[in-house]
Amino acid sequence: MSFIKQIALLLVTILMCSCNDARKATVSNVETEVLSGDSQPNIIFIFADDWGYGDLGVYGNSEIETPNLDKMASEGTRFTQFHVTSGVCSPSRASVLTGHFPARHRVHGHFAGNEVNAKRNMPNYLNDSLPVYLPQIMQKAGYVTAHFGKWHLGGGGKPHGDPLAPEPKVYGYDETRVWNGNGPTWKGDQKWPTTRYMDSDTLWVQSSSRIAVDETIDFIKRNKGKQPMFVNLWLKDPHTPLWPSEKQRESFKGLSPSKETYYAVLKDADFHVGRLLSFISEMGLDDNTLIVFSSDNGPAGWGPSKEAGSTAGLKGRKVDIFQGGVVVPFIVKWKHHVEENKVDSTSVLSTVDLLPTFASLAQTELPSDYSIDGENISSILANNSFNRTKPLFWEWRFPKETTNQWAQGAVRKGKWKLLFNDNLKREALYDISKDPFEKNSLAESNKQLVNEFKTLWKAWKNELPK
Repeated sequence: MSFIKQIALLLVTILMCSCNDARKATVSNVETEVLSGDSQPNIIFIFADDWGYGDLGVYGNSEIETPNLDKMASEGTRFTQFHVTSGVCSPSRASVLTGHFPARHRVHGHFAGNEVNAKRNMPNYLNDSLPVYLPQIMQKAGYVTAHFGKWHLGGGGKPHGDPLAPEPKVYGYDETRVWNGNGPTWKGDQKWPTTRYMDSDTLWVQSSSRIAVDETIDFIKRNKGKQPMFVNLWLKDPHTPLWPSEKQRESFKGLSPSKETYYAVLKDADFHVGRLLSFISEMGLDDNTLIVFSSDNGPAGWGPSKEAGSTAGLKGRKVDIFQGGVVVPFIVKWKHHVEENKVDSTSVLSTVDLLPTFASLAQTELPSDYSIDGENISSILANNSFNRTKPLFWEWRFPKETTNQWAQGAVRKGKWKLLFNDNLKREALYDISKDPFEKNSLAESNKQLVNEFKTLWKAWKNELPK
């Protein structure tokens, strides 16, 4: 090869490398094979309410009929180590919007009446003065954003919600229609312009999944092709109250009253999620739409859920910070991107990871001064395992409300999880990779590790507001 040709080849190689480096910087550390060309994918995040880890056929339940979510799993990937940041609703949801552990904003339990919030050293709604929130990030990246369904981050009508709480739109949504929050909602199955307390509305209880999915479908119809879409679709079901119609109950006649009620509600929610999945496919949006399904905490230990809700054997339930309270279903589907019919049992994931991950998919940077607790888990969308580098923390300040009335704090790092009481005198250490059911504490034989985790915990606690 002539000297001139060698120089030309070298210049071409340098130019190609420079272009690749620029591309990597643009997508903000997203695996380049995740993205389809330069497009920003539509993102639909479906967040159920009290839907237990074992409340899906694909997660091992042989009695419950969830054919549409089971199909979603067969067309995507399901994960077995996805964690929420609390055993109850509002803290988990706060983490989705902020990328923070909820204690950073004093969201220690569910938002209730103002007097109850004050006794728990909580505000009356999620801090509305942060530099960014997840939907706001998506808006700034060019997305049209919506929130349909449950809110429970403040507001929702007396006696359980502050009428002065901001409407969800304040946090970065173009459109909202919610319950357990202020602003437009429903009465029965019809749209209602203002806030209502709704738990005594039987028709709404029976229709909640249908009307929230209807609103999402209408939003997609109106915005398809205009700009990328981000939707939080947050279902009520299977949270109490549960009053399924006789038609909804038909498939489960002959079972116990609790199972008949609970399974009827799950099947109805599954049916309407299936309607949404089919609609997205029919609209030709499969190739550029990431759909995520999860739940805000484990199944409740009261009402029909006490008998019928399943953790698939995981210890604890809603409110607990044992696995049954904080490990929930997590299914992702993105045609031609996410591997089909795959089970990932090694990636340790959390709700605090959703904000940085969705921001990366939107190809936008977070403010340099906004520190997040989560990590960008985009590698799972390129069918790679995610290796967590940051520990996970849980805090529960109200042990009398739990089924295991002592665990008030927990740290997960690598394969290990340490639980302890408030004064750090009682503890249990589990190797989750070998003991996901938290049966055999190894604390006595791993004192050095226990002390290391306690040091992590104390440092984290010192960062929190008092």
